[in-house]
Amino acid sequence: MSANIESLKNAFSAADAGDAGPLVALYDDNLSWAGFTLEGTQTVYTKASFLEAFGVLAKLDESANQVLDATETPEGIVTATLRLYRRLGEKELDVQGVFTHRFVDGKVTHGSDVVPAEFDRFWAETGLAG
Repeated sequence: MSANIESLKNAFSAADAGDAGPLVALYDDNLSWAGFTLEGTQTVYTKASFLEAFGVLAKLDESANQVLDATETPEGIVTATLRLYRRLGEKELDVQGVFTHRFVDGKVTHGSDVVPAEFDRFWAETGLAG
């Protein structure tokens, strides 16, 4: 396993265990991330806005982001399939999404995600989407 994939897996495992430090440190301060919003649209996040959006997980009863599989190009682009588990009360989401990470010197400088339609339906049903 490459050092970048190992860092990614360890960072998500630590975050799921309550230590967001490794995940925060993994993202470069000038991060640019193209990802989904809770409403199901896409936007480009900075590191600050990405971490702020990630903060919604604290409002849930349970959440997990597990790296199921990852591959890396020789140039340091890691594509990962993540299990995204969310639960609020009786509402539950358990899906997989695809995430790309461009690593430069051990940090993620750019990334993107694609998630299934169930992702935005879950957030709408919980009332946590804008």
